[in-house]
Amino acid sequence: MEYVSKNLRKLSKQNLPVHKIYIVLALLFGIIFSIAMPVFHEQDGQYHFAASSTMVDLPVNLSNYGEYVVGSGMDNQKQFYQNGTHFQQFYLQKVQIIPQEDVPRKINALSSKFNYDYMGHIIPALGVWVGYHIYPSLGVMTIVARLFNLIVCATMMFFIIKWVKKGKLLFTCVMLSPVAIISFASLSYDAINFVWVAFLVAYMINMSLRSKLVLKKELPILAVLGVISVLWFKTNFLLLFAMPAIILVNYLISNYYGDDAVHQKSKYRVIAGVSFLTFIVGSGAFYYWTHSNGGVRYVVSRLWASFGILSTPTSSQVSQTLLAQTNRMTNGIPFWIAGVWFALLICILLVEDKYVKSKVISFGALGVFGISVLVVYMAFISYNNAISGQIYGVQGRYFTPVLLLLSLFMGNEAFKLKIKPKRIVIVLMIIIVIISNTLIVTNTLSNMHGLFIDMRG
Repeated sequence: MEYVSKNLRKLSKQNLPVHKIYIVLALLFGIIFSIAMPVFHEQDGQYHFAASSTMVDLPVNLSNYGEYVVGSGMDNQKQFYQNGTHFQQFYLQKVQIIPQEDVPRKINALSSKFNYDYMGHIIPALGVWVGYHIYPSLGVMTIVARLFNLIVCATMMFFIIKWVKKGKLLFTCVMLSPVAIISFASLSYDAINFVWVAFLVAYMINMSLRSKLVLKKELPILAVLGVISVLWFKTNFLLLFAMPAIILVNYLISNYYGDDAVHQKSKYRVIAGVSFLTFIVGSGAFYYWTHSNGGVRYVVSRLWASFGILSTPTSSQVSQTLLAQTNRMTNGIPFWIAGVWFALLICILLVEDKYVKSKVISFGALGVFGISVLVVYMAFISYNNAISGQIYGVQGRYFTPVLLLLSLFMGNEAFKLKIKPKRIVIVLMIIIVIISNTLIVTNTLSNMHGLFIDMRG
């Protein structure tokens, strides 16, 4: 009882050990996902396994499991779940190793070692190799690889949340979402991408809080982060490097003009000039890109079709897969869960400390967030040779870690709106995390066993 009361007292304080809450819940559900979820449960699961296994020279003949193409989804496993042979098929049956050239899909991870595809599969590949030497079955190799990815990524995230000076609760919330935990408990390169993006945003938050920036210290660190980003980041995440530039420029301008009223007008003129120049360059880049992709009117109309029309598959899928779930078709949960996560996200943004003094940094973060979303849609404009209507192929997980930037926006001191107490929001977060992640597991397994069909009669 004394232990319980001690922890309850901690929970009632403002400076909460949210990093400890994170690691407990992340490992709890991550281990459950790693063991209980079907193989290939993540998006493009077959490819991630093929890439990881091929990297350690253990390409598996997946046709023995009904996977004749290296695609995505778990539908081919349903027959084994429903006839009771799943454990025998996936966990007892030993894998058949085939020549790499016989893998029925090009493994992009092998084309170059200096990209996110290869680098993002290093940890799962190591897990696949260890799993093979424990027992050479598809299930064992997959579980061990998941656990490797989970332990490495969750541990790194634990230290990031502990290290970042502000926005801790937002980091905890986003990285305890089903999308994040499923990514960690998988063979996907999304997991390490999430971690490195979180580290970069954490560094930017800590950077913005320093009263004095020493360029001789900051620039080498940013250079190292730049190398990491080139090796590990997906293309759209590279845009986040605009934020350190914004913070540095804002600091240099503020440092040059000072805070006295006499120089404020000059300072604002420079900031306005830089902002206008950035807008012109950005508009020019947008026009140039659209010119070779149907023109401005064509691109804008398709963006409107994706964002502005009710009940379109694209907007619905993105809203569902941003935080709540990775795959609507296989691990479906009620639609209202996504709404709950959005509400929780807003509450957390409003309950956290206001720590950003500069509006340039805050609105810069909002701008970078918006542009990072926009470029993904633009990249998918010709997906599956679509020439009109909404833009298909965009998934919410492409933006999940970018949500962390909102801390720099909503954390501005000028935003007076704030809710209390923090402990209630934390308790709600824990409850939502437990319920939503539990539903993911139970609904996925129910779907695999055909219980949803039986219930509908």
